[in-house]
Amino acid sequence: MPAQDYYRKWAAFHAGEATLKKMDAVALVEGKTDKPFWAQIFRHAQKKVRIIAGSDTETHTGGKQECLKYARFVSARFCICIDSDYDYIRRRRPPACKTPKGVLQTYAYAIENHYLAANAGLQDFLKKYSAAIYPAFLAFLAYGDRMAKYSKEFNNEIAFADRRDTTLDALQKTLREKYAAAVHGIPNAAAGLTAENAFLFIPAKTLKHKLQCGEELSFDHYPMTKIIDDIARLFTTN
Repeated sequence: MPAQDYYRKWAAFHAGEATLKKMDAVALVEGKTDKPFWAQIFRHAQKKVRIIAGSDTETHTGGKQECLKYARFVSARFCICIDSDYDYIRRRRPPACKTPKGVLQTYAYAIENHYLAANAGLQDFLKKYSAAIYPAFLAFLAYGDRMAKYSKEFNNEIAFADRRDTTLDALQKTLREKYAAAVHGIPNAAAGLTAENAFLFIPAKTLKHKLQCGEELSFDHYPMTKIIDDIARLFTTN
């Protein structure tokens, strides 16, 4: 069976399953660890959704690329849920995604960033950390299509394993010296990026050791409200 026919068949199967079992939809997520995150979101949106992971499919591969293979065949009854990575902040659709309909994204870099945003005890630190890396992050975004080439180096540069402000000041000083000629004219506000929330749009693993993500979510920050709006749109325009 041609690959496209395979993904079309299973997308239709899951859409039919949702209808037969009187659910709002079946949602395919990247992996098993993503299930609790999206389950909380759909509960908050008051939608009855069965969530399956890419590794639960017959291909057993999982991940964002596996989910995107279904992007052409999504509907109100079958959707895919993926991490944005840098796609949203760069204002581009994920590869293989021709339409946003039925494709739900984190908008923050990944699910871990949303968990960080829900940790009330970390908010003061996260704002200071965001301010420290913000100019350098703008410079990194200016690389555009060349970002992949520099991403590992940049992630190492902004990595932070301590919450002491003196160490944070040192990080800011180092970044300021390296990115003294940072490009500040990047149109970032439309994507929700500010000097206070840059931590939402970088890999959460750069914040190491003491920074725990937790298990609960907050639904009152911009990237999360964007997800909720997309879910509402999915079920009211189909």
